[in-house]
Amino acid sequence: MMNTPLRHWLIEHREPLLAHWQLLIEQQAGALVAHHQPTPALNGSAGFPAERTILLASLYEGLVDAAGDDVAPLNDRLRHLHALRQQPGEADLPRYLSIMAQLRRAGWDLLSDSAHMPTSVGEFETWRNLIEQFDRLIEQTTQALAEQWVSAAGVLQHELHETKLLVESLYHDAEATDRTTLQVSNLNQIAQGLSANMDRTQQLEIVGSTLRATLEVALLSIWLFDAEAQALILARSWGHDTACPPLGTADTPAVAEDLMLRAFRGGEIVAVKTADPAKQGPWYRPGHAVLNVPMIVQGQVVGVIAIQDASNQTFLDRSQQEFVKSAASQAAIALENTRLYNEVLRFNSVLEQRIAERTNQLKIERDTLETVNQIAIETSSTLDRDLLLEASLTALAKLVGVKYGSIMLVEAETDHLIDCAVLGRTGEIGYTRFAMGQGIVGWVAQHKRPAIVPDVCADPRWVPLPDTNGEMRKTTGSMIAVPLIAHHQTLGVLLLSHEQIGYFNDDHLRLLNASAGQIAIGINNAQLYTEIEKELLHRSEMFQRQESEASQSQAILQSLSDGVIVCGEDGAVLTANMACERILERSIEELVIWNLPELLRRLLGRRADEVPVEELLARPIDAYHKLRSFATVFQMGTRMISITLGPVLNSKDALMGAVALFRDITREVESDRLKTEFIGTVSHELRTPMTSIKGFTQLLSMGSLGPVNDTQKEFLQIIQTNAERMISIINDLLDITKIETGSVELDLRPLHLAETLSTVMMELQPAIREREHELVISIPPGLPLVRADSRRLNQILGNVLSNAVKYTPRGGKIELDAREVGSDGVPEQWRDGLKPDARYALVEIRDSGVGIAAEDLDRIFDRFYRTENPLKVEAGGTGLGLSLVRPLIELFGGRIWVQSVLGEGSTFSMLIPAAL
Repeated sequence: MMNTPLRHWLIEHREPLLAHWQLLIEQQAGALVAHHQPTPALNGSAGFPAERTILLASLYEGLVDAAGDDVAPLNDRLRHLHALRQQPGEADLPRYLSIMAQLRRAGWDLLSDSAHMPTSVGEFETWRNLIEQFDRLIEQTTQALAEQWVSAAGVLQHELHETKLLVESLYHDAEATDRTTLQVSNLNQIAQGLSANMDRTQQLEIVGSTLRATLEVALLSIWLFDAEAQALILARSWGHDTACPPLGTADTPAVAEDLMLRAFRGGEIVAVKTADPAKQGPWYRPGHAVLNVPMIVQGQVVGVIAIQDASNQTFLDRSQQEFVKSAASQAAIALENTRLYNEVLRFNSVLEQRIAERTNQLKIERDTLETVNQIAIETSSTLDRDLLLEASLTALAKLVGVKYGSIMLVEAETDHLIDCAVLGRTGEIGYTRFAMGQGIVGWVAQHKRPAIVPDVCADPRWVPLPDTNGEMRKTTGSMIAVPLIAHHQTLGVLLLSHEQIGYFNDDHLRLLNASAGQIAIGINNAQLYTEIEKELLHRSEMFQRQESEASQSQAILQSLSDGVIVCGEDGAVLTANMACERILERSIEELVIWNLPELLRRLLGRRADEVPVEELLARPIDAYHKLRSFATVFQMGTRMISITLGPVLNSKDALMGAVALFRDITREVESDRLKTEFIGTVSHELRTPMTSIKGFTQLLSMGSLGPVNDTQKEFLQIIQTNAERMISIINDLLDITKIETGSVELDLRPLHLAETLSTVMMELQPAIREREHELVISIPPGLPLVRADSRRLNQILGNVLSNAVKYTPRGGKIELDAREVGSDGVPEQWRDGLKPDARYALVEIRDSGVGIAAEDLDRIFDRFYRTENPLKVEAGGTGLGLSLVRPLIELFGGRIWVQSVLGEGSTFSMLIPAAL
C-alpha cells in the first residue's frame, strides 16, 4: 500500500519531473542514434512529438493515482503504450522498461539535488521513506508492464535477449541505487552523530572517519577558516603523517592556482585527477587525485574537506561528490552550531561575572542614591543660597567623615572663585579667592573635572594660603574636589579635606559627584529665584512704562492727520486711527473687522497687486537687507488717495505685522497739475519771443541790418548764447512736462549707436578741445543695432557726455565703451522689468572728474538737483539734464545707473535694448 506523501510529492513536482523525464528519453534516443543502434523509445528527433508528450503525461497521471492506491487507471494507461511504437511489429517490452528506467532516473536526480537534500534527522527520515516509496512504485509498474506484455502475445527469442540486456541494465541501476542508499545511510549516521555531540573534536572525527571509510580513500583532511589569521587552519587529518602550516587566503599570484584555495574562494567543488605540485600548498600529496569540497553555512564558506587518493578515483564520480557535499554541509552546520553553543557558554560565564559586579555596584549606588536623596531633600527645602550651601556641606562632611571643607562659587563680575560656605573655620566666608585655573580649586573649575589629591604637598597645583592670623592654613593631608555644574555651566567647586594622606577614594568621589549635581541644581534654582525676583521687579517697572508709552502712542496715532491701519502677521487689522475713518469714509468698527488684504482689494480692485500685503508679510526684507515697501495712488470719488505699505519689525528684526499709511493728496495732485500746465504754457509762450530774439541777434551779428563794430558783435554773441541757453532750458521744461503727462511721442526704430554717437561728438568737440580732455571710444564692430528714438537717444548721450566734459578738470580723461550683454550681465537691483532672454547694448561713460558723494547718488536724477563740487559754478546748468535721461531711457525699455568715487571720477552705465 502506498502512502499519500509520495502522491503529494508527485503532484507538487509534476512539471520539473515530466520535463526531466522527456529530456532523459531524448538524450538516450540521441545517444543510440549516434552509435547506429535502434532507439527503444523515440527516433532521436530534436523535438518531442506532441502526441507522445500527451501519452507520457497520461501515464504520469496513472502513476499519481497508483501512489494513492488506485492502480486501475495506471493499468489502463499502460495498455496504450503501443502508441509509442515506431514500426509495426516492433518489440514493446524493452521500450516500456527503458521508459520506466528513465522515470526512475529522473526521480532520483530530483531527489538527490542539493536543494532537496535533508539538513536534519527528521527531514532525512521523510526523505528516505519517499525514496523507498518511489522505487516500489516504479518496480510495481515495471512488473505490470511485463505481465501485460507476456499475456498479450508470444515472445520471440531476440526479444528475450533484449529483455535480458535490459534486466542487466536495470541491475546496474539497482546497484547504483544501492550505493546511493548506502550513502544516504552514511549521511544519516553522520547527521545522528553530529546532532548527538557538541564537541568540535568529536564532530570532526565523526565526519572524517565516516567519509574516509565510505569512500575508501588514503588521505582526508578538514581545514577550517580562521578569521583573525585570515588563513585556512588544518583542524583534523586522516592518513597524513605530518602537520601542515596554515594556508593564507590572501589573493596573491603565489597561491592563485592552489586547488584548496580555489574551492574556498569560489565556494564550488574542485575535482582533478592530478595536479602540478609546484602550484599547490604543502597539503597536496603528489600523484594523487584530489576532491576539495567547500563547507558552506548561511552562504559563507567556513572550511574545506580535502580528499586525496592515488588509486581509487571513484570519489570523483558526481554522485560521490554530491555525497561529500551533503556531508560537508551537515558538518559546517554542526560546527557552526557548536561554535555558537560555546560562545553562548562563554557569554553566560561573562554575564554571571558581570551580574556579580553589577550587584555590588548597585549596592554602592543604592547607598549613594540614599545620600543623594537626603541631599536633594535638603536642597529642595529652601531657596536661600547660604542656608542651602551650609546644609549641603555639613551633610556631606558628616557622611564622608571629615571636619573641613568649603563650597566656592564663581563670581560673575570677576570670574573668580570665592568661598561662600566654610566648614571647620569660622569667620572666613568671602576671605579666600582663586582665579580660574589657579590652585587645585581653580584647576577643577576650569577643566570641569573632579580631582582626588592624596597629598596636597606633593601636588604641583597646590597653593598654600595664610589664614586670618597670618599663619599658613593646611600644609599636609589629602583633598577631594568636584565641580558644581548645572546646565553645562560651572557654578563653583565643592571640596573636602582630611589630615590623613590618601584618605579619599573612588567611592567618595562617586558620592560627591552624585551629590554635586543636586547641589548645583539647588544653587542654580536659588540664583534663578533671586534673578526672577529682580526680573519681576524690573518687568513691573517696564510694564508701567510701556502702559504709559502705549497711551502716548495711541494718542499720537489718533492725532495724526494721515490715516494709519496696522495689521498683524496674518493680515488681520489690529488698529486704525480716526483719520482713516475720514479719508476712507468707513467707520473704525467696520475697518477692524476686515483684514488688510481684503480692504485693499475693495479699495483698489484689480490694482490691489500694487500693494501686496501677503507678499510683504512673507518677505519683509529684500535681498539687500532693506525693508521692503510698496506705494500707489488711487482715486476715491473726486479725491486722490496715496497708500504707502511697509513692514513692522521689533528690535530683534522679527516680523510683527504691517502698517498702511493713507493720505489725501487731492490738493497736491491738483497743485502739481496746475504747476505742470503753468510750466507748459509759460514754456510755449517764452519759446516764441526767444526764437525772435535769437533770429534777430543772428541777423545783427552777421551785418544783415547794417555794419556793427567788434564790441557790438561781442555783445550780440553774448545775447545769442544766452538766448540759446534759455531755449534749451525751455525745451527741457517742455520735455519734463510731456514726460509727466505721458504725452511723449517716440519714433522707435533700429539705430547704429556709432552714428548717433558721432553726431553727439561733433557738437561736444569744441568743448573737449577747449578743456584738453583725452577721449577714448571703444565700440566693437559686431555691436547690434539698438531700438530707440534717434532724437531722444542723441539727447540722452549728449546730456551724459556733456556732464562728463563739464565736471572733469582740464587734461582729464573720458572713456566710452560699448558691448552686448544679456539681462544676467546687469546688476541685480536694475534687473526688474528686463526680459530674461533679451539682448541689450551696454554703454559705459567713465570720466576722471570730481566724482559724486555716496549720499548724492540717489538724487542726481531728481529735477533741479545739483551736487556740491569744485566745478559747480564753472559748469553751470539747471539740474534738468539727468532728470530727463532716466525717464527717456526707461521709455526705450532700458536702464541707467551710476557708480562714483568722490575725487576719482564717475561711471554712467546705460542699458539700451537691441533691435530684434
